[in-house]
This record gives sequence, C-alpha cells and structure tokens, in this order.
Amino acid sequence: MSALMEIHLVDELKATLLAEQTRLKKLLANTQRHLHRRDPVSADFAEQATETENDEVVAALDQGAQIELSQINKALQRIESGDYGSCVVCGGSINTERLKAIPHTPFCIQCASAK
Repeated sequence: MSALMEIHLVDELKATLLAEQTRLKKLLANTQRHLHRRDPVSADFAEQATETENDEVVAALDQGAQIELSQINKALQRIESGDYGSCVVCGGSINTERLKAIPHTPFCIQCASAK
C-alpha cells in the first residue's frame, strides 16, 4: 500500500469492492440460470430469433461480469497483501481519485494510457 493511502480510504474502497463483488455474484448466478435453463424451443421462428438474441445479450453480460469479478477479487487480494494503491506495472502510486472512480484498477493513469 502506498504511504499516501489513508487507512479509512482503503477501508471505504474495500467496502465498495465487497459490495460490488456480492452484486456481481448474484448477477452471475442469474445469468447462469438463464443460460442453462431447459425451456422448450418456441415453435415461432420470430420468437426463436428473439430468444437467441436475448441469450447472446445474457452471455455477454455474463462474460463481462466474470471479468469484472476477477478484477475485484485481485484488488481485494492486493488490499490483503498491502500492495493496493500501487501500479502493478511501474510500482508507482495510483492516484486516489482514480481509485475512487475505479476501485479495482491495478494501473496508474500513465500505465493504463500506455495500453
């Protein structure tokens, strides 16, 4: 953890990360239920097309939630290890305002911009 990081700020950001982790786990449970449901295929071709489109949207939501959940879990690990607030690329401090905006970010603005 950067010397500039205040303990209460880290606690606040950890609470934010934990709340988002819970929300994403619920979302993933719902998307998985939807994707693995056993509903019969509609006889109506237009309805089949709509169902397929809906499934594609749900699958994209599921994939995005999985990626974000992984990033949140890694951020929580960095908090536990004391590395939170330090860029994983250059080792520099991540700006407090950036962490407030994106609590799971592992990159300072310079390294994020270079990607």
